Amino acid sequence: MDVFSEAGGLSEGFIRAGFTPIGHVEADRPACYTMKTRVVYHWLTKQDRQDEYIDYLLGEKTRSDLYGLVPESEIASIINLKIGKESLSDIFSRIDQLLDGQSLDLIAGGPPCQAYSLVGRSRSGETMLSDKRNYLYKYYA
Repeated sequence: MDVFSEAGGLSEGFIRAGFTPIGHVEADRPACYTMKTRVVYHWLTKQDRQDEYIDYLLGEKTRSDLYGLVPESEIASIINLKIGKESLSDIFSRIDQLLDGQSLDLIAGGPPCQAYSLVGRSRSGETMLSDKRNYLYKYYA
């Protein structure tokens, strides 16, 4: 499971190492589209159907066409929600559906670090304390 997955860099590394992510949780919608496209790419590759992905890259298929080539469960593995008190039960429910009785072996993720950056907001104590991203690591833990 990849949380705070952004466009899927951590997932990509784990996939190349032989893992199969069950799902990805990310708040940023454009990053989720990138992640969905990567999920479709990997699914098509496993099916030896990379030519259909290439058709997408060449503009011969739309994004909707591309997403329609894979089982809905693959697209549903991308959970576009902010992680927080309000969304946890929905996220857990979706993950349980994706697991379908399997156990979860690993949780990977990159909680936001902008609030801690020495170049950014952390130079101002007030701004750092009021940045909601500053506390998201607790949900990851």
